[in-house]
Amino acid sequence: MRRREPAMPVMIKDILFSVEDSTGEEDGPRSRHITPTGALIYRTVICGVLMEKDDIGSEDSPLFRLRIADPTGGLSFTVGRFNPGLIRSLECLSVPSFVTVIGKVTRFVSKKGNSVVTLNPEVIIPANKEERDAWHLLAVRDALARIWKLEGRGPLPAKFFEVPDPGEPRGGEETVEAANGIIKDTLMAIDKARFSKELEQIKVTIGSSDEDTEDDLEQYEDLVVQLIMDLDSGDGARWDDLVDTVEKKRLSRNIIEEVISNLLDKGLLYEPVLGYLKAV
Repeated sequence: MRRREPAMPVMIKDILFSVEDSTGEEDGPRSRHITPTGALIYRTVICGVLMEKDDIGSEDSPLFRLRIADPTGGLSFTVGRFNPGLIRSLECLSVPSFVTVIGKVTRFVSKKGNSVVTLNPEVIIPANKEERDAWHLLAVRDALARIWKLEGRGPLPAKFFEVPDPGEPRGGEETVEAANGIIKDTLMAIDKARFSKELEQIKVTIGSSDEDTEDDLEQYEDLVVQLIMDLDSGDGARWDDLVDTVEKKRLSRNIIEEVISNLLDKGLLYEPVLGYLKAV
C-alpha cells in the first residue's frame, strides 16, 4: 500500500520556484518537488490571505478560481465539481480573509507553453492571524533546520508543534541563500519589532544591501507611492501585484518593504483591507 506522505508547511515562494523531482518507488513513481530552501515536498500546508474567489463555472459544472497570498508571494488554484466538500466550505470564506489550505503540489503546461505550479487542494478552512503566524513560524523553523543540517550545526531549532522532523536538505549554497531570504521576509511580516535583532543577523549573513540610512530610503518613497497608485484599481494595490512589479523592475524587495513600512508610519500609506495598500 502506498504510504500517505505528511503535508509539509512551506512558504508560497518556496512552492513557486520549486523544481519537479520524479522518483521511482516500490509502489510506483511519485512526483515530488524540490524547493529553493531544500525541502522535498509532495503534500503541503500553506496559510495566508485569500485574495480572490472567482466563480468561473456554471450551475451544472461549478468551478472556482482561488488565490492565496503570504509574505513571500501568491499562488492560484481551482476547486471544481470533483471537490463538492470544498465547494461547500467556500461559502463561509470572504475576500480577503485568512485561510489554511492543505493539498498536493502539482504543475501543468499553460497555453503559452510555460510550466505553472499550482495546488490540488484537499482541505480549505478559515484561519486567523495567530494561526497564520504559527504556521509561518513552523515553515521558518523547518527552513532553518535544513540550513543547519547543511552547515553541520546543531541542535536543530525547537519545534512549535508535534510534527515530523524536516527532511534532508537538497542543494548547496544557493539553498542557504534562498532560505535566508524567505525566512527574512516571513519574520518581518509576522512581527518586525520582535525579530529585529535576528533579522539584522540574517542581513549580515547574506550580505544584504539593506544598510541604507533613512535618508537613502527616502529617495524611493515617491517611486513606491507611484507604483501603488498605478496598481490601484479603486480598492487599493494588491500586495502580491506590487511584489510582482518590484521583481519585474529588478528593484530590491527588501528596500521597498522598508520604504512601505516608513510610509505607513508616516501616514502616507494605509491598508484599506487586508493585503492591499493605498496612497493617501
